[in-house]
Amino acid sequence: MSTKLKICGITRMEDAVQLAELGVDFLGFNFYPESPRYISPAAARDLILAVRHRCQTVGILVRPTRKTVQEVLEKSGVTLLQIYEPIDFQDYSDIPVPVIDCARISDPAIIPDPRRGAAYLLLDRFHPRQMGGTGQAFDWQRLPDHLPRSRLILAGGIHPGNIRQALEQVAPAVIDVASGAEHSPGVKDISRVLQLLEALAHFNARQYRRMHSALPGNPSKAGNFPVAGKATQSKKSILKSGRNP
Repeated sequence: MSTKLKICGITRMEDAVQLAELGVDFLGFNFYPESPRYISPAAARDLILAVRHRCQTVGILVRPTRKTVQEVLEKSGVTLLQIYEPIDFQDYSDIPVPVIDCARISDPAIIPDPRRGAAYLLLDRFHPRQMGGTGQAFDWQRLPDHLPRSRLILAGGIHPGNIRQALEQVAPAVIDVASGAEHSPGVKDISRVLQLLEALAHFNARQYRRMHSALPGNPSKAGNFPVAGKATQSKKSILKSGRNP
């Protein structure tokens, strides 16, 4: 399983297009009005249409009603929803797009089960006043070993300086980054995103080698593994030149 990258808090067309071109797998649009990275579903629609063939787009909702869910899907066109504390429903089975169920945790050793129909479970550090985007990590080593990593999204305080530690300790399906990939709320820092992508590429390459070397009679073919994603050449050229696209 290769770990993917989700960059949250997209507010600008230039950021959405650049991140999609670089190979970021998921772009998150925060539809929570109290967030400093807020964008309305209608305003996000043009950004989503511009990148829809290159990556998945995620609409973030806090305490939504079922009616709000339907309205957001119609107005924005996102391909996934990320839901915190739904009000009048607890089953995601009949929502027409995959849903990321979110848990804000105080004790990493105690993880709630995802709601029925959830495609992923996102774990973020609890904050009494903020719903994600706090820039604060929790103790990843305390996560239970039996927690399925194939459906796990790890969020909270991840940045270029600690992503390798997060990957080695947790190896989730998706790494979710907001404040760790920006100059200011809603304004992304492409150089930091490139560092995150490079760390992910090297981790995924090592995972590939480990998996294949463990198979009897199947020598490692790690030398042929593409260490970067679909935008390998552009990422390498940017890093080499030192420019911030």
